[in-house]
Amino acid sequence: KKELLYESASYHSVVFVGYDNSGVPKYANLRGTRSGFKGEAPGSDKRFAFQLVPESPDGIVHVFESAIDLLSYATMVQLEGGSWQEESLLSLGGISKDLTTGKLPLALDYYLKENKVENILLHLDNDTAGRNATKNLRQMLKGSYAVQECPPHHGKDVNDQLKHMLGLNREAEDY
Repeated sequence: KKELLYESASYHSVVFVGYDNSGVPKYANLRGTRSGFKGEAPGSDKRFAFQLVPESPDGIVHVFESAIDLLSYATMVQLEGGSWQEESLLSLGGISKDLTTGKLPLALDYYLKENKVENILLHLDNDTAGRNATKNLRQMLKGSYAVQECPPHHGKDVNDQLKHMLGLNREAEDY
């Protein structure tokens, strides 16, 4: 309905679309449904990575490594009786190599410049890259924002946590 999700015709990958402030698509993240493929469409601008933001943001932004984790979080909020439509949810489109050089990921940097934010909740992965990214982001954002670590309680990422919540702990090949 909002033209945020598509299926690619040739490979049946999921396509997550990010838009600029004028409603023009500027970013497309692709994820395989039949394989572990992950990538971005050529010419994608990470400043406009996939996000779900209400009309009136409340100063809190939830940050995820991937669009799948963002949507998994929204699903968990809904299953627990909450309203994900009232929350600002931002995907980074992957962990940025810029974090090791002291630069914020483009999507987060742009979001913070364009929105009034007081609190940042980091829902990054429970792997080495995710934990290091969380540590680096907390250091970079210290003093400017209240930053909270919200790693998944089960599994490597938020999608694993959702699968655990639903009792879907088997691998895709098992279905």
